[in-house]
Amino acid sequence: MDQQHQRSRGTGGGLFAGFLVGFLWFFLSFAAMFNGVFFLLLLVPPAYALSGALLAWFFRLPPVHAACSLVGSALPWVAWLWPATMSSSGWLKSLVWPVFVGTAFGMSLLGARLVAARRRRKPTQSDPALA
Repeated sequence: MDQQHQRSRGTGGGLFAGFLVGFLWFFLSFAAMFNGVFFLLLLVPPAYALSGALLAWFFRLPPVHAACSLVGSALPWVAWLWPATMSSSGWLKSLVWPVFVGTAFGMSLLGARLVAARRRRKPTQSDPALA
């Protein structure tokens, strides 16, 4: 089996896991926003970064795929929430939802890229005199 097929063995499971985890994080943030528990919203971007890193580590997903799978479940909801809140809260306050999804995408991409960069880095060879 060549190298490319070995890396893509768990891609479908990784994308599905990312979709489910992203669904969980989005609805936890949705509930926190509407219930007024705003300090929980500070925990959501690091959770997206950690989830992106774990997807890139366990399932060896490329960083963009990990980030898209985490944010993909939130896109239909934001497409509904953004115009719905625009009429009641105003244009500027309704931008919270697209900014939140952009932040979640960026943080999950950052976490996945850190893992991918660490995986690409070649291990240094130790000096035999020090061993």
